[in-house]
Parts: sequence; structure tokens; C-alpha cells
Amino acid sequence: MSHAEAVHTLQPAAGATKALIEFNSALRYDAIPEEARHYAKRHLLDTVGVMIAGAPGTIATSAENVIAAVRPAGTIPVAGRARRADLLDAAFLGGTAAHGIELDDGYRNGSAHCGCVVVPAILSVGYERRSSGAALIEAMIAGYETNISLARACAPDLRHRGFHPTSAVGPFGSAMATAKLRGLPKDKLGNALGIAASSAAGLFAFVGGGGDIKRLHAGHASREGMQAALLAEQGVEGPPNVIEARDGFMQAFAFGRMDKARPITLPPQADYGITDCYIKPYACCRHIQPAVEAAFGLLNDEKIKFEDIKSVDVETYKIAAEHAHVPWDDFASAQLSFPYLMGLAARYRGIKFEHFDDKNRKDPAFADFANKLTVTAPAEIDGLYPRLRPARVTVTTAKGTFVRQADEAWGSRIVPLDDAGLIAKFHDLVTPVYGEARAKELSERLWAIETLKDTSPLIEALAR
Repeated sequence: MSHAEAVHTLQPAAGATKALIEFNSALRYDAIPEEARHYAKRHLLDTVGVMIAGAPGTIATSAENVIAAVRPAGTIPVAGRARRADLLDAAFLGGTAAHGIELDDGYRNGSAHCGCVVVPAILSVGYERRSSGAALIEAMIAGYETNISLARACAPDLRHRGFHPTSAVGPFGSAMATAKLRGLPKDKLGNALGIAASSAAGLFAFVGGGGDIKRLHAGHASREGMQAALLAEQGVEGPPNVIEARDGFMQAFAFGRMDKARPITLPPQADYGITDCYIKPYACCRHIQPAVEAAFGLLNDEKIKFEDIKSVDVETYKIAAEHAHVPWDDFASAQLSFPYLMGLAARYRGIKFEHFDDKNRKDPAFADFANKLTVTAPAEIDGLYPRLRPARVTVTTAKGTFVRQADEAWGSRIVPLDDAGLIAKFHDLVTPVYGEARAKELSERLWAIETLKDTSPLIEALAR
């Protein structure tokens, strides 16, 4: 039997595409558990806050400048922006802003960000169709669960092969969320998935520098998934069974050997994945956050000063350790740089936006600190991922050696950020842009979104 035949016939994930179609076709708001609906509201609020705060960013602004140079404004409002866009551009700009400041949510077991891809799509389509709040929540869960099921099935192989999970699985979630709001029948959902699969993309090469491209990955995935659903709606066909088919998504992106393939699991066979997505309290790469938090705690408890540190050794999992050589020459790369983020943790005991400005990044103290830092991935720690995101930090000073381990970061289901903390995060992000009164009004309206018969006035209010 040839390798091609083996790929074609030995497929543990058979039926994956059909499972996604059946799940999304049958999904109804009233049948979704209250817990899942509550988490959907949490992640909607969180993502909108990040979109508004991220909209003035350099990359999101550059993206809008490019669009404005080639076509006129549209009619769809974009959170945090003044210029209106068409449907596709609104998803692209919203996704780029939502992923632009490293504060958007994510799913640990698949290492994928969901909100930055799904939420811009549902806001754009929801505005055009004057969708109800319940319909938005329903579509949001469709998108999240699609992305989560694929990311979970492919982890960690997809990332190990050099792909960015967010933009690889993202088009599928955006496509299903769009299809849900537009009422696509079951027979067209398969075409939407088939078309979306050919837009799956995004390389993790940004860990070596050029981190700006990472922001565009989310915008691309949101736009391309929406476009896939719109094309399917018009009768364009995509490859059938595209997830598990020969030369399909799993073969191309995740598995060198098909015996490693895993089945797609969706509710009710699996818990709703949206309830296990994390929310970020710090504007930095989530993979590095456990080490940063362990450093906070250790240095504060032991009253260790920045200048007293002789060495710092971090033991973590392989995917996190790959950030050990990321430079911090620019804002985007600095947010992904293990040496710089650990330096911030040691010096400031916190991570804030102002810490990424030119003055801080060029401070020679951080280069000196980087020479004191080692990052490794021993098997005993790496084996805990993706069930946990472990990091063991050892700090050596003249007074002795001190050790602290964090198995998970703040904002996860294990170490949660409660509703009050989430609302406070929203206010912290939105108040500098819109003022305190408007931030409070928007948070209250978003928190009650399921009561709205027409969400278009609220979505309009999110724009400048």
C-alpha cells in the first residue's frame, strides 16, 4: 500500500466534517446550557474591549490605511474605529485590532485565540442583519466550538509544524458563525467549511522577529471565514469532508503520520470549550505568563530587588521555551520575548503597555538581565502541557536560591478572573478611548445583550 493510499484509508478522524455540520446545524440558543451562554457573554465583553483598545494601534491603523487607499468606506461600524467598512473589511480590521495588543482570549488545549476571529465576524454580520442578542450568542458559540474542536484535535502537532493555530483553524469558526447568523441550510455548511479550509494559513515565524504579522493573522482568518460562508450561500462548492479527507486540513496542517490523528469532539459528547477559554490580565504572550507570575510571587515574597538577581532559570514546556530567543526590538516582538518579559517581571513586578515603549526596550538593563536568564524544557515539565501551562522559576541571589512553580496562569478556568475583574479590565481598556461614562454604558449593554431584539444600535455605539 502506498503512503497516499494509507492516508486515504486509515483515518481515525473520519466523520469530522459531518460532525461539525451536524453540531452547527442543530445548535439553538435555548438548548445551550446557561453556563456556556454566560461564558459567551464574558468573552464577547472581553473581546470588544480589546478591539476598542487595539483599534488605534499601529498595525490596525496601517491596515485601515491600505483599505482606504483602494476603496471607499462602507456601511458597517467597526468597534473603536470612525471609518465604516464593508462586511469583509470590517471583519479584517476588527480581527487585527482584537489580536493587536496581546490581550485577547484563547484556548489552552489547542493554543488558539478564538474571540479575535469569531467576534469581529458576528458583529459585522449581526449589524447588517439586525440580529438579536440571542442570535449573536448562538453564532458566537458555533464559531468558538468549531475552532476549539479543531485546535484541540490537532494540538500540539499543528504548532510543532510551524503553523499559528489561530489563523489555521480560525477561518472555520468564522465561517460557521457567519453561516449561523445568515441562516445557511445544512447542505451549504459543508461547502462553507470546504472553502474556508483553503484559507487556513499563518506561520509562527514571527517568534524570530517581525511580530506585526501575527496581528494580521486574526483579521485574515475572520475575513476569509466570512467570505467562505458568503460564497457557499451563493452556491459555490467546496471539497467535501475537507477536515479529514485525503489532502485535507488534518493531513496538511497537523499530522506527518495519520496514526496520530484524533477525532473531533463536540458537545454534548464534550464539554462546551468556551467555558475553558482563558482571559488575559497582562498584555503579553500567554505561554510566558505562568513564568512571569511565578517570578512576581517569588520576588515579592522574598523581597528580592532587581539588582540583587545573579541568575534566573526557567523550566517550562517546549512551545513556551521557543520564545527564549525572541528579540524585543519592536513592540510586537517584545510582547512575545521571554527575556524581555521576565526582565519586566523582575524590574517592575507588573506588565503594562508603557513598558513596551522605545525608552524601556532600549534600556541596557534588560540586555544585562537576558544574559542572566536560561530557559529550558525538561521532559517532566513539558509532559504536563497542554493539560497545564507549567513554569518553574529559580532565582539565585547572594542570599541563596529560591524556587516557585506555577502550573497555570491567572485568567484560566483553574485560576479564574471573575466577572467583576473582567468588567474592570473592560473599563481599563475602554475608558482611555471613550471616557468613563461611555465605557460603563457599553459594558452594561453588552452584559445584557441576550435581552436585545436588535443589536445593531449597540454595535453602532461601539464605533467612534
